[in-house]
Amino acid sequence: LLSNKARFMLYTPEACKTIGYMQSQIEGLVRGVYTGNVGGEFIDVMANVISGQLTQAYQLAYADEGFGGQLPDYLASSLETMILNQYDFVDAFFRDIVDARIDGTPIDPLLARASMWANRYNEAYNQAVALITKEMGGRLVWNYGEAEHCKTCLSLNGIVAFASEWDTLGVHPQGAPNSKLECGGWKCQCSLTPTTKRRSPNAYGRIEAILLER
Repeated sequence: LLSNKARFMLYTPEACKTIGYMQSQIEGLVRGVYTGNVGGEFIDVMANVISGQLTQAYQLAYADEGFGGQLPDYLASSLETMILNQYDFVDAFFRDIVDARIDGTPIDPLLARASMWANRYNEAYNQAVALITKEMGGRLVWNYGEAEHCKTCLSLNGIVAFASEWDTLGVHPQGAPNSKLECGGWKCQCSLTPTTKRRSPNAYGRIEAILLER
Protein backbone atom coordinates (compact mmCIF):
# COMPACT_ATOMS: atom_id res chain seq x y z
CA LEU A 1 0.00 0.00 0.00
CA LEU A 2 1.05 3.58 -0.51
CA SER A 3 2.63 5.45 2.38
CA ASN A 4 0.86 8.50 3.74
CA LYS A 5 3.56 10.63 2.14
CA ALA A 6 2.92 9.12 -1.29
CA ARG A 7 -0.85 9.34 -0.89
CA PHE A 8 -1.08 12.84 0.48
CA MET A 9 1.95 14.77 -0.82
CA LEU A 10 0.86 18.35 -1.35
CA TYR A 11 0.73 19.60 -4.91
CA THR A 12 3.06 22.43 -5.85
CA PRO A 13 3.76 23.77 -9.36
CA GLU A 14 7.44 22.97 -8.89
CA ALA A 15 6.65 19.31 -8.20
CA CYS A 16 4.36 18.88 -11.18
CA LYS A 17 5.65 16.84 -14.11
CA THR A 18 4.05 16.11 -17.43
CA ILE A 19 3.19 13.13 -19.59
CA GLY A 20 6.29 14.01 -21.62
CA TYR A 21 8.46 13.72 -18.52
CA MET A 22 6.92 10.35 -17.66
CA GLN A 23 7.48 9.07 -21.19
CA SER A 24 11.11 10.20 -21.25
CA GLN A 25 11.78 8.47 -17.93
CA ILE A 26 10.25 5.19 -19.08
CA GLU A 27 12.01 5.33 -22.46
CA GLY A 28 15.31 5.85 -20.63
CA LEU A 29 14.66 2.78 -18.51
CA VAL A 30 13.75 0.72 -21.57
CA ARG A 31 16.96 1.73 -23.34
CA GLY A 32 18.95 1.01 -20.18
CA VAL A 33 17.66 -2.56 -19.91
CA TYR A 34 17.92 -3.14 -23.66
CA THR A 35 21.58 -2.11 -23.70
CA GLY A 36 22.39 -4.02 -20.52
CA ASN A 37 23.12 -0.91 -18.45
CA VAL A 38 20.10 -1.39 -16.18
CA GLY A 39 19.28 -4.66 -14.44
CA GLY A 40 16.70 -5.79 -11.93
CA GLU A 41 16.55 -2.33 -10.40
CA PHE A 42 14.31 -1.49 -13.37
CA ILE A 43 11.34 -2.90 -11.47
CA ASP A 44 11.72 -0.63 -8.42
CA VAL A 45 12.58 2.46 -10.46
CA MET A 46 9.66 1.87 -12.84
CA ALA A 47 7.34 1.45 -9.86
CA ASN A 48 8.57 4.74 -8.41
CA VAL A 49 8.01 6.53 -11.73
CA ILE A 50 4.46 5.17 -11.92
CA SER A 51 3.65 6.05 -8.32
CA GLY A 52 5.16 9.53 -8.48
CA GLN A 53 3.66 10.57 -11.80
CA LEU A 54 0.16 9.23 -11.23
CA THR A 55 0.15 10.86 -7.79
CA GLN A 56 1.13 14.18 -9.33
CA ALA A 57 -1.59 13.82 -11.96
CA TYR A 58 -4.21 13.40 -9.24
CA GLN A 59 -2.80 16.32 -7.29
CA LEU A 60 -2.80 18.54 -10.36
CA ALA A 61 -6.41 17.65 -11.11
CA TYR A 62 -7.38 18.44 -7.52
CA ALA A 63 -5.60 21.80 -7.69
CA ASP A 64 -7.04 22.63 -11.12
CA GLU A 65 -10.54 22.07 -9.74
CA GLY A 66 -9.86 24.72 -7.09
CA PHE A 67 -8.94 22.60 -4.09
CA GLY A 68 -5.85 22.52 -1.92
CA GLY A 69 -4.30 20.43 0.81
CA GLN A 70 -4.43 16.67 1.15
CA LEU A 71 -6.28 14.48 -1.29
CA PRO A 72 -9.63 13.43 0.20
CA ASP A 73 -10.16 9.75 0.94
CA TYR A 74 -12.19 9.01 -2.19
CA LEU A 75 -9.39 10.31 -4.42
CA ALA A 76 -6.60 8.72 -2.37
CA SER A 77 -8.34 5.35 -2.55
CA SER A 78 -8.83 5.60 -6.32
CA LEU A 79 -5.21 6.66 -6.82
CA GLU A 80 -3.93 3.77 -4.73
CA THR A 81 -5.97 1.27 -6.73
CA MET A 82 -4.75 2.70 -10.03
CA ILE A 83 -1.11 2.58 -8.97
CA LEU A 84 -1.33 -0.98 -7.66
CA ASN A 85 -3.05 -2.10 -10.86
CA GLN A 86 -0.15 -0.72 -12.90
CA TYR A 87 2.41 -2.47 -10.69
CA ASP A 88 0.96 -5.79 -11.89
CA PHE A 89 2.40 -5.21 -15.38
CA VAL A 90 5.92 -4.05 -14.50
CA ASP A 91 7.53 -7.48 -14.15
CA ALA A 92 6.21 -8.66 -17.52
CA PHE A 93 7.43 -5.46 -19.20
CA PHE A 94 10.91 -6.01 -17.77
CA ARG A 95 10.97 -9.61 -19.03
CA ASP A 96 9.88 -8.50 -22.50
CA ILE A 97 12.74 -5.97 -22.69
CA VAL A 98 15.28 -8.55 -21.53
CA ASP A 99 13.94 -11.08 -24.06
CA ALA A 100 14.21 -8.50 -26.84
CA ARG A 101 17.83 -7.81 -25.90
CA ILE A 102 18.69 -11.52 -25.87
CA ASP A 103 16.83 -12.26 -29.10
CA GLY A 104 18.15 -9.16 -30.85
CA THR A 105 14.69 -7.93 -31.79
CA PRO A 106 14.14 -4.18 -32.38
CA ILE A 107 13.63 -1.79 -29.50
CA ASP A 108 11.00 0.30 -31.31
CA PRO A 109 7.94 -1.73 -30.18
CA LEU A 110 9.12 -1.44 -26.59
CA LEU A 111 9.49 2.31 -26.89
CA ALA A 112 5.96 2.42 -28.32
CA ARG A 113 4.78 0.64 -25.19
CA ALA A 114 6.58 3.28 -23.12
CA SER A 115 4.38 5.87 -24.82
CA MET A 116 1.27 3.92 -23.85
CA TRP A 117 2.51 3.62 -20.26
CA ALA A 118 3.00 7.39 -20.17
CA ASN A 119 -0.59 7.91 -21.31
CA ARG A 120 -1.59 6.65 -17.87
CA TYR A 121 -0.71 10.17 -16.70
CA ASN A 122 -3.57 11.58 -18.79
CA GLU A 123 -5.79 8.75 -17.66
CA ALA A 124 -5.04 9.48 -14.01
CA TYR A 125 -5.71 13.20 -14.43
CA ASN A 126 -9.00 12.59 -16.25
CA GLN A 127 -10.10 9.98 -13.75
CA ALA A 128 -9.45 12.33 -10.84
CA VAL A 129 -11.39 15.15 -12.54
CA ALA A 130 -14.32 12.83 -13.18
CA LEU A 131 -14.37 11.68 -9.55
CA ILE A 132 -14.23 15.24 -8.26
CA THR A 133 -17.05 16.28 -10.58
CA LYS A 134 -19.12 13.28 -9.50
CA GLU A 135 -18.55 14.16 -5.86
CA MET A 136 -19.80 17.70 -6.58
CA GLY A 137 -22.84 16.47 -8.54
CA GLY A 138 -21.56 18.07 -11.75
CA ARG A 139 -21.68 17.28 -15.45
CA LEU A 140 -18.99 16.12 -17.87
CA VAL A 141 -18.71 16.54 -21.64
CA TRP A 142 -16.82 14.09 -23.85
CA ASN A 143 -14.13 15.82 -25.93
CA TYR A 144 -11.99 13.92 -28.40
CA GLY A 145 -8.28 14.68 -28.39
CA GLU A 146 -5.55 15.02 -30.99
CA ALA A 147 -5.46 11.43 -32.16
CA GLU A 148 -7.05 9.12 -34.68
CA HIS A 149 -10.59 8.72 -33.41
CA CYS A 150 -12.46 5.46 -33.25
CA LYS A 151 -16.18 5.21 -33.99
CA THR A 152 -17.09 5.12 -30.30
CA CYS A 153 -15.14 8.25 -29.38
CA LEU A 154 -16.51 10.15 -32.37
CA SER A 155 -20.07 9.21 -31.41
CA LEU A 156 -19.55 10.22 -27.77
CA ASN A 157 -17.95 13.55 -28.65
CA GLY A 158 -19.97 16.49 -27.35
CA ILE A 159 -22.39 14.49 -25.19
CA VAL A 160 -23.03 16.10 -21.79
CA ALA A 161 -24.11 13.84 -18.96
CA PHE A 162 -23.86 13.86 -15.18
CA ALA A 163 -20.55 12.49 -13.93
CA SER A 164 -22.53 9.88 -12.03
CA GLU A 165 -24.11 8.70 -15.31
CA TRP A 166 -20.76 8.28 -17.06
CA ASP A 167 -19.57 6.37 -13.99
CA THR A 168 -22.63 4.12 -13.80
CA LEU A 169 -22.27 3.25 -17.49
CA GLY A 170 -18.55 2.62 -17.00
CA VAL A 171 -17.63 4.87 -19.93
CA HIS A 172 -14.36 6.76 -19.74
CA PRO A 173 -11.45 7.62 -22.04
CA GLN A 174 -8.09 5.80 -21.97
CA GLY A 175 -8.07 2.99 -19.39
CA ALA A 176 -6.60 0.40 -21.78
CA PRO A 177 -7.67 -2.32 -22.19
CA ASN A 178 -11.02 -0.52 -22.37
CA SER A 179 -13.80 -2.75 -23.68
CA LYS A 180 -16.23 0.18 -23.94
CA LEU A 181 -14.26 1.89 -26.71
CA GLU A 182 -13.60 0.60 -30.21
CA CYS A 183 -10.02 1.86 -29.90
CA GLY A 184 -9.56 -0.07 -26.66
CA GLY A 185 -8.25 3.09 -25.01
CA TRP A 186 -4.66 2.31 -25.99
CA LYS A 187 -3.83 5.58 -27.73
CA CYS A 188 -6.95 7.46 -26.73
CA GLN A 189 -6.46 11.18 -26.11
CA CYS A 190 -10.10 11.94 -25.35
CA SER A 191 -11.26 13.46 -22.07
CA LEU A 192 -14.33 13.94 -19.93
CA THR A 193 -14.27 17.61 -19.01
CA PRO A 194 -16.35 19.44 -16.38
CA THR A 195 -18.93 21.70 -17.99
CA THR A 196 -21.76 24.04 -17.10
CA LYS A 197 -23.60 23.15 -20.31
CA ARG A 198 -27.03 21.61 -20.01
CA ARG A 199 -27.27 17.84 -20.00
CA SER A 200 -27.72 16.47 -23.52
CA PRO A 201 -31.28 15.25 -24.24
CA ASN A 202 -31.59 11.57 -23.29
CA ALA A 203 -27.87 11.52 -22.56
CA TYR A 204 -27.93 8.22 -20.70
CA GLY A 205 -29.90 6.49 -23.44
CA ARG A 206 -27.69 7.92 -26.19
CA ILE A 207 -24.55 6.64 -24.50
CA GLU A 208 -26.13 3.23 -24.00
CA ALA A 209 -27.07 3.09 -27.68
CA ILE A 210 -23.51 3.97 -28.73
CA LEU A 211 -22.16 1.18 -26.56
CA LEU A 212 -24.52 -1.31 -28.17
CA GLU A 213 -22.96 -0.49 -31.54
CA ARG A 214 -19.63 -1.86 -30.34
